[in-house]
Amino acid sequence: MRLLIRLLIPVVSLICITGCLSLWNKGSGEKTATPDELFSRADKLLKDKSYSEAIETLERLKSAHPDYSKIPEVYMKLGDAAYDQGSYENATSKYLQFIELYPADKEVPRAKFNVAMCYFKQIKGTDLDSRAINLALDAFKLVAGDPNGGEWTKKAEEKIRECRQKLAAKEFYKAKTYISVSNYKAARLVAQRILDEYPDMGFDEQAKKLLKTLKDK
Repeated sequence: MRLLIRLLIPVVSLICITGCLSLWNKGSGEKTATPDELFSRADKLLKDKSYSEAIETLERLKSAHPDYSKIPEVYMKLGDAAYDQGSYENATSKYLQFIELYPADKEVPRAKFNVAMCYFKQIKGTDLDSRAINLALDAFKLVAGDPNGGEWTKKAEEKIRECRQKLAAKEFYKAKTYISVSNYKAARLVAQRILDEYPDMGFDEQAKKLLKTLKDK
């Protein structure tokens, strides 16, 4: 639970969905739509990749019918819509709300995996900032350690390796950066760290070559 709370910290505050009021003013048919009709409409909008409209419809459904039997699915669909839209902070927020509100739901492992994927999708190129990778790595470990994770456990384990490969790549980039400014001692330490902490991640030979090159510097 502590890890879950920490993962929520980088998530921006929930962004209010605008335009909902306009939906209520489109005619009496809209005002009398049943929960099932709204749910079906949102489903169709998602299939049509009309994510903003789908989100508006789902938010309306959630607000107007909080006791609807499919409300847990509504939260997941809100997360999925934001994810497919590329709004990863919003998606993370919705998935984490779902996990907190419905901890026993069968979709929790997928929600946890998707939280990790939201962080993974925000990983930038091979620069010196490893924050997004570490957030994704921690989140994937949360899934991998879930005894009820099912198919998502294996997927998380695969992503953990990818994260470690990316961390190794960043360490190698860091070593080369130190060399470029003639900080050879720091470069040696980083190259050795690649061998010690990230073995078999595809950078062993390059790290060894760097250490050999830097031996007398």
